[in-house]
Amino acid sequence: MEDLKIKIPPEWKRSVEEIDGHGGPVLVMGAQGSGKSTFCQFLTGHFTRQGKVVAWIDADPGQPFLGPPAALSLAVYAEPKDLLKERKALAMSFVGDTSPAGHLLEMITGLQKLYRRAAALDPGLILVNTCGLVNGAAARDLMFHEIDGLSPQYIVALESGKEVEHLLAPHSHRAGLLVIRISPSPDGKILSRDARRVARERRFKEYFRGAGFHDLALSDVGVHGPGLGTGERLGFWDVNRLSQIVQGIVVHAEISADALFMLVNGEYEGEELYTAREQYKVREVTVLKQSEMDHLLVGLNDEKNLCLALGIMRDIDLRDQSIRLISPLRDMARVRHLSIGTLRVNPAGSELGRW
Repeated sequence: MEDLKIKIPPEWKRSVEEIDGHGGPVLVMGAQGSGKSTFCQFLTGHFTRQGKVVAWIDADPGQPFLGPPAALSLAVYAEPKDLLKERKALAMSFVGDTSPAGHLLEMITGLQKLYRRAAALDPGLILVNTCGLVNGAAARDLMFHEIDGLSPQYIVALESGKEVEHLLAPHSHRAGLLVIRISPSPDGKILSRDARRVARERRFKEYFRGAGFHDLALSDVGVHGPGLGTGERLGFWDVNRLSQIVQGIVVHAEISADALFMLVNGEYEGEELYTAREQYKVREVTVLKQSEMDHLLVGLNDEKNLCLALGIMRDIDLRDQSIRLISPLRDMARVRHLSIGTLRVNPAGSELGRW
């Protein structure tokens, strides 16, 4: 694809021709810097030049080719020239962090939702570009369930040695699965941790440029996260009692059938959470500091729990049970679900840590 100045190895061309002959879906995997996005561009260009529509799912929340970080995105390409400009995501699924570790369920269910959305479009090809996490237990679990849930026709594995063979091994006898192993891109670069962070911050900054403030009532949405908005709000007596137990300032508490959630101002005694759990007869206790809620990423989701936009939490009005947040979303009327992430980001793109 000369327009994109991509160096295409001969084996890449042969693999694309094979996929063209059999169709997809196609799942592309490989370590960081192996050229997954480059190969996806080449494959997309090949199909669109033949007048076929490509539904591209970006399943990398850390270094996405499509959409903002901390989310999975689906975009549609109908012409080769679409690759030369940034595509707006047709649909997104909120992960809540730039790392899949600790968010495997969000990764797997989000990918399945976007895949169903893509299949409903009846495109010429469904293409899934996975993340660069290939080592460790989280990588094994994530890739196993992504492949198991999607049942792709092809897996394209970019590897210079055997760096992804342990991820392919569990599927070696899967019926109908074809695996193509190709060399990484000659232009591929392994970015340092700092370089990856800078790239994410740039994407976040671009995404939140021009974003405005919005107020969202917790009573108007379903909330998924550490426990806020999911239980019965405890009154002054219980809040004061919990403050004494944890030796801190509890400003808000909720209890449900199996859990106690507390929002505290400042420090608290973590060893006393066992006492709170025993006295309130719950299976678990979750505590969040108010300072940790500030600048927390949230997903503003529609009635199907697909992400309309990302938001940054700025304030919680505990009396009115509402949240003030920053988001590029103009109309909040379609927001039906609020998904609370774990990464804290400011509108300038800087990552501020996790709760």
